[in-house]
Amino acid sequence: MALYHIILLLFLSSCSAVFADVTIEYCSDNLTIPTTQMSANIDSLIAEVASRTSQNRFSIATYGKGNDTVYGLGQCRGDVNSTDCTSCIQDAAQNIRTNCQNQTDARLWAENCFLRFAAINFFGKLDTNEVESLYNRDHPQHPSAFKKVVAAFMSKIRSEAIVPANQGFAKGKITSIPANVTLYGLAQCTGDLSMQSCNECLNLAIGNIPKFCNNVKTVGCRVLYSSCFVRYEIYPFYYPLDA
Repeated sequence: MALYHIILLLFLSSCSAVFADVTIEYCSDNLTIPTTQMSANIDSLIAEVASRTSQNRFSIATYGKGNDTVYGLGQCRGDVNSTDCTSCIQDAAQNIRTNCQNQTDARLWAENCFLRFAAINFFGKLDTNEVESLYNRDHPQHPSAFKKVVAAFMSKIRSEAIVPANQGFAKGKITSIPANVTLYGLAQCTGDLSMQSCNECLNLAIGNIPKFCNNVKTVGCRVLYSSCFVRYEIYPFYYPLDA
């Protein structure tokens, strides 16, 4: 993990606001674009991935030849509608190229979608090297019991996500928890992963919730990997909002 990424992680983990429409980017400073042809290929790749993702909600694509080949992946959150999916992935396509102008490895996590490109083939490979976390803070009346319920609840969401028919996505809610609040949860893997790799990624993400969202007052958390993400809150954040 790059040094600036560690700083970013610590900064985000210190925030206490309720997060909405969050966009997080990773641009590898160590992997710069070596040729103008590769730069052009990245532009073409991003446009193709964005277009395919708008239509199919998930896509992978390869563009170029030889050492100038680049690889891309786009995916919308499993619960968003086609309009929100298109809007998110188009914005992501513009922002990732603008903010990562000379990098051959870039990822963007947005509220409703994820976009990535690289000069190496990452398709189907579990990637938990780059991690971001966000948490919201309030004060649950029974923090120890709350954390136990979170762990069991998110494990249940994970088990539903890895059912082949669910294609690596699951969401749900539970109301019989301490502090008399409703807990909402969601988990998703990128569509290129096998269910075995998806399970491994989600297990790691859920297992790291206490590490990345370790404040005793935490009542909401996101753990974002390049291959999967998990999230829980005490307010509706997925669609439909009253589900």
